[in-house]
Amino acid sequence: MINVIDKNGMFNEQRTSINVSYIRNVNIIFGQYAFPDHIHNLMLEVKNNLDPKLKNYTHVKGGMTDWDYFKGHPLFENFLNYVIAKHTVSHDEIFLHFKDKFKIINAWGNRINKGDYLTSHIHPCYHGILYLSKGCPLRLPELNLEIIPEPGSFYIFPPYIYHGFNPSESEDPRYSIVFNIVEANNGNGFIYDEKIRGINEKKRG
Repeated sequence: MINVIDKNGMFNEQRTSINVSYIRNVNIIFGQYAFPDHIHNLMLEVKNNLDPKLKNYTHVKGGMTDWDYFKGHPLFENFLNYVIAKHTVSHDEIFLHFKDKFKIINAWGNRINKGDYLTSHIHPCYHGILYLSKGCPLRLPELNLEIIPEPGSFYIFPPYIYHGFNPSESEDPRYSIVFNIVEANNGNGFIYDEKIRGINEKKRG
């Protein structure tokens, strides 16, 4: 659920995307992946495959899997196909022939325990998140919005949107899958992928 931090207007909960105008027009795509068994199994995959060498090493001050753990994973591919089918008509500029125009360059899982947090940062590409459980909200300070996690809710953000959250106060872990989307023929995707691989090699060296 998207929550408006400073409520000075109406917000229609039945919409499938929201436009926010500040310096530029920002379109956040969202929906609900209504397959509880898949959500449960994805959460188990995150829980059982956290990489201790990556804990607290990135902007995520918490647990995470390898950057590419869910890249090509059958359960994640099922989710991705659902998103493409759902939004092909409403957002055809992205999702029509999605796999010809774009590629998932990274897809990883996060576990946020009480006290864990996410430092505010941006991504130079489309950036998505699938929530597998409830937990602390994601804050988008420039847009005056916060995202309230619910199991199965997903959001896709355009590039260069600051996001983060304060230390979690929840006693229960928050699980999610995060993924980066780049244009298939965009050299910047290769550069971004190499940057992440460099961080991995430095950490593991």
